[in-house]
Amino acid sequence: MKACIIQPPYSMDPAMADECFAFKMAQLELCDKTMDIIVLPEYSDDPCCTNTREDTLTAYEKYSVPLLEACAATAKRCRSMLFVNGLYETSTGYRNTTYCFNREGEVVGKYFKKHLPPLEFGPLALDSDYTFEFSEPYILEMEGLRFGFLTCYDFYFYEAFPNIARQNVDIIIGCSLQRSDSHQALEIMCRFLAYNTNAYVLRSSVSMDEQATVCGASMIVDPFGNVLANMRSMRGLATAEFDPKNKYYKPAGFGGAPAPHYEYMEWGRHPQQYRPAGSFIVRTDEMTPYPRTRLEAPAAKTLEAIGAAIATDIQEIALPLTNSDEGILVHSTPLEQIFKKFSCHTIFELQTDAAEVLKKLPSLLHRYDCEKHVFLNIQEDLKPLAEDLLPKVRIQ
Repeated sequence: MKACIIQPPYSMDPAMADECFAFKMAQLELCDKTMDIIVLPEYSDDPCCTNTREDTLTAYEKYSVPLLEACAATAKRCRSMLFVNGLYETSTGYRNTTYCFNREGEVVGKYFKKHLPPLEFGPLALDSDYTFEFSEPYILEMEGLRFGFLTCYDFYFYEAFPNIARQNVDIIIGCSLQRSDSHQALEIMCRFLAYNTNAYVLRSSVSMDEQATVCGASMIVDPFGNVLANMRSMRGLATAEFDPKNKYYKPAGFGGAPAPHYEYMEWGRHPQQYRPAGSFIVRTDEMTPYPRTRLEAPAAKTLEAIGAAIATDIQEIALPLTNSDEGILVHSTPLEQIFKKFSCHTIFELQTDAAEVLKKLPSLLHRYDCEKHVFLNIQEDLKPLAEDLLPKVRIQ
């Protein structure tokens, strides 16, 4: 199988958009029938840097249709599977989307980016509600091959790799920008991904400048960790040939039978030892708008009461804190017991009038990874101390 990655120029000057887009279209014209897979970068319908919703949608309206038409024509002409990223309008808003074309030039799948960075979540206001719900890795099957996907920011969330690996993927498509990472860092990430998923990684990005040492690094990596192609800051296209079924198997522990790395890891994985994760995690305090459903302090006396409230999707629970010899108490229940069981399951309003209680909170909130899922309701004279101890926690 022969794969092609395309790396076009990218500019911070919007006036260069037509020129950058034309280069990309010219590279598609250079593709031929020897290529089984063609991959283009993230936001291929936005050829230069845009940081506002208005500018991004203007680029989308200008370039999206000709881009997708050219990609469909290229896939059909070259008899290639082709992957390209751009915006896609849904009933709930625009989504960062990787389009998947088959060899007939038909769109047979769409991957919606799972992790949105602040720019997409904030200024660009892309549809994000789906990213807060549980979802399995998106897998597309074509021609007996299983394709997995990561888009730009997705590459940083290593905790997702084992779940992708469990899907027995053969190839991971990575449409990306990642404009601030060094070539070395990008290569480390791709090799790590390939090894941990036992899959071939096809990553396409953009070139900021042919002398740049960041961004770019469109590459093809095999499951053994070998880099078959790395464009660094070169502009144009690169190809590599490989057998997608040639995977890496190692002894599952010293003297064990050969197995993929991720299978060996699955035998000993204990997610409960790590940070809170899973479908039970709710949005942070910052991301949860008011009005909220709320459980007032008198009702939150026991773990059972708090658990029942969370089970009915209560968004906020008030906890008055009292210092004692046994620790920080919520009526008769230590706060640590509550966090140990329900960290990040809801938002807790922590109420106190004692400086000694505030001083105990930083280590507790950090231990249970819930700084973003609490806020403080405290007296005015305690706020300077709280701001110094808990700079990431909202105070009202």
